[in-house]
Amino acid sequence: MSTALPPIGRFLKAWRAQRDPNQVPGFTARFGPRTKPGIKQVELAQLTGVSTTWVRELEHGRAKNPSVEWLHRIVRILDLTPAQRHTLFVYATSQEPPLQYRPDASNLDPSTAALIRVQPWPAYISDFAWDVLLYNEASERDWPWMKHGVNVMIWALAFPEARMQLINWEEDWAKPMASQLRLRARAHPENERLAEVIAQIKERDKAARRILEEDLTTVTHPDGDRRWVYLPGHGDEEFEVVFRAYAPLSDYSQRFMCVVPAAEAHPLAT
Repeated sequence: MSTALPPIGRFLKAWRAQRDPNQVPGFTARFGPRTKPGIKQVELAQLTGVSTTWVRELEHGRAKNPSVEWLHRIVRILDLTPAQRHTLFVYATSQEPPLQYRPDASNLDPSTAALIRVQPWPAYISDFAWDVLLYNEASERDWPWMKHGVNVMIWALAFPEARMQLINWEEDWAKPMASQLRLRARAHPENERLAEVIAQIKERDKAARRILEEDLTTVTHPDGDRRWVYLPGHGDEEFEVVFRAYAPLSDYSQRFMCVVPAAEAHPLAT
């Protein structure tokens, strides 16, 4: 009897083989640094929160009704292109992938875009509901989820990868970020996108739902906050970053965020 893999298995095996593990969020912290490319089935399973059997069943075309959320975790872990994402969904579910929300970036001034692109540290600009409008190369390196069109709040509060990257997740990250989201939505109940973001977070994650509904933290912005992170491409060490947040005077709905490594944030000479 033939043991050849079906198309979905051949695609996944090829994508796993070419992926640089050191660029995968959470990989080196869990498995250590790797000198050669390639992610094993057991590693993909752990990184996406399922059993190795589930990954094996998917690659052999026997997985029954894999969830959209799990397939999107595979997209992010393997850093699949839009065409590869489409291929994954068609062969795994016999359906095209769901459309991704794309924010309107038409009001972003070209000079603001240029300012973001030249920053040596991760920098991005998001809109009123924390959808990313533009990011620079350093952001793509440290926060690869941005190129998959993921909302900042949804990623930080509801995505499993965030727990591995954001140190002391609940106290230092989830509670202050949930407070910002909660306060803005309360002040702007007419904003449908804010309501949609909150609904998605609550549906995706029980801990985030509890924090959004019950926590009493009151934080309105992260400017000047110092927090610890573990990021892909930086080895297996945690390090501290400083957040600098700005809003254009001509459009307060936009937020310009720059994430500076604390080691590079030297005091001014006197």
